[in-house]
Amino acid sequence: MPPAKRQAWLITNHAPSQIVSGYENIAGEIFAVDKGLEWVHRLGLTPALIIGDLDSLDPKVLALYPDTPLIRYKSEKNETDTELAITWCLSQGYQKIIICNDMQGRFDHSAALIQNLIMGHQQGLSIRIESESQSCFFLEPETTIQARPGDLLSLISYSETSHFASSTALQYPLTDLVLHQQQSRGISNVLLADKCLIKLDSGLVLAVVTSH
Repeated sequence: MPPAKRQAWLITNHAPSQIVSGYENIAGEIFAVDKGLEWVHRLGLTPALIIGDLDSLDPKVLALYPDTPLIRYKSEKNETDTELAITWCLSQGYQKIIICNDMQGRFDHSAALIQNLIMGHQQGLSIRIESESQSCFFLEPETTIQARPGDLLSLISYSETSHFASSTALQYPLTDLVLHQQQSRGISNVLLADKCLIKLDSGLVLAVVTSH
């Protein structure tokens, strides 16, 4: 049996009050990204690291964690705090990253999170965003999605075209389907079982699973 992947849970400024996986089920290390430390404190979690420029973090909350390792960056920088956290995780050999974010803040920040997913995906990470009811990730050539019957699956092509070979347990099968970057055809498919398999021949495809 292969060893478990090293997991990092990034609690961000806009972490939701709960995530799809459940904070109580976290298996891995918890990293507080900037103001995400306030959520870590509120949720009663134990951070292994605090990282970011800390420009929006209440100093009183930071003072509660004097013994927690801290990586602090200048506020004038090119990367977002989340991107810096992902890059650090890559440098430390983490293989799986879950970004906890409600995706309800500024739209540009949400778009940047998708860019972060692309970066991690292209470097071989298992990486996703989790909100209270949604999980977002990029498809592998073969991807098994575990959810509940009736949950929604939306597929968005981030390449000019994306070609699917086949799928199982979806209301609208993907066999020989081509999604184009400028079309929204892949929105709101429905899972018919608690597990479905998608085979992707080519392309870069964002999957968004919405729990009901």
